[in-house]
Amino acid sequence: MSRPVVVAGGGTGGHIFPGLAVARELQALGARAHWLGARKGLEAELVGQRGVPLTLVDLEGFHGRGAVAVLRALGLMPGAVATSIRTMLEIEPSAVLGVGGYASGAGLMAAGLLGIPYVLQEQNSIPGLTNRFLSPWSALVCCGFADAVRAFPSLPAEWTGNPVRESFFKVPPVEPATPPRLLVLGGSQGSLFLNRTLPRAVAILRGRGITPQVRHQAGVRWADVVRTSYQDLAIGAEVAAFLSEPWTALAEADLVVARSGALTVSELAAAGRGAVLIPFAAAAGGHQLHNARSQEKAGGAVVLTEAEASPERVADVLQELLADPGRLRAMGSCSRAVSLPDAARRIAERVLAVGSGR
Repeated sequence: MSRPVVVAGGGTGGHIFPGLAVARELQALGARAHWLGARKGLEAELVGQRGVPLTLVDLEGFHGRGAVAVLRALGLMPGAVATSIRTMLEIEPSAVLGVGGYASGAGLMAAGLLGIPYVLQEQNSIPGLTNRFLSPWSALVCCGFADAVRAFPSLPAEWTGNPVRESFFKVPPVEPATPPRLLVLGGSQGSLFLNRTLPRAVAILRGRGITPQVRHQAGVRWADVVRTSYQDLAIGAEVAAFLSEPWTALAEADLVVARSGALTVSELAAAGRGAVLIPFAAAAGGHQLHNARSQEKAGGAVVLTEAEASPERVADVLQELLADPGRLRAMGSCSRAVSLPDAARRIAERVLAVGSGR
């Protein structure tokens, strides 16, 4: 039996779901996958449910936290690296794939100390802290955005795309309806900023005689509050805590309002949907703003920062876009043009090639 591949990282869904997609492709190609993650990350819950062997290390993130948290995280790192080394000595992987997040750093440092080749998966349009630090010793950097390749000018880097589910690519091209259909995506946890802003923006549109059909994914914590907000404004919006099949919602949308995490932008591109992107201002390294600008440069989005995105300004932008079906079609086409299908298979093949010395 061939030697396994270790997938290292996690913490958030933006790191975990692409890694799981690659793990599935590795298994489809006849390779075993073993996940190395953090005990307090979401991977502790999500990875084991999908039948991937899992080793957890004691490690914490520190971005945006105080000096005490930074010192605590640094203090945990030697033990996490030691656990990672023991795991790799036991399973003898041919290669390691780092998918980002603080657990990725421990796994990749262990790989480097053991002389095991590793590949980085950079989901965002600018590299994160872990990938910036460890990229000089990587065999390859697989970039989710074409813009990210330029961040590694002297290293082997390739635009592979971000792994998204095949269902997104099967969404038909946008054909604007009457009344126009607006989809608000707050992410799996929901976005308090979007939840506060969009009901008021839609109310302003209604006052101007524009009444889009609204579907709003608000997150579990906020769904009831957002539903009440629309009801208080006498707006008949469909509010959901979570979308189990987001590709279906995208197929029924003419325009999307969303944050700009790497997976969200990649899913919008795969589905061929234009969007008004409002990046999360506190995202590490400003990566959401860079992701959004990349999509805007391609013609698939209009970007508003949180400082710009007052309900009135959001209403102005929505009014302009929803009144122009031709522009909505063009934005959808531009969005899909920067999406690469089969990204998970492409990354899995690159990792196996690195592991075999090719």
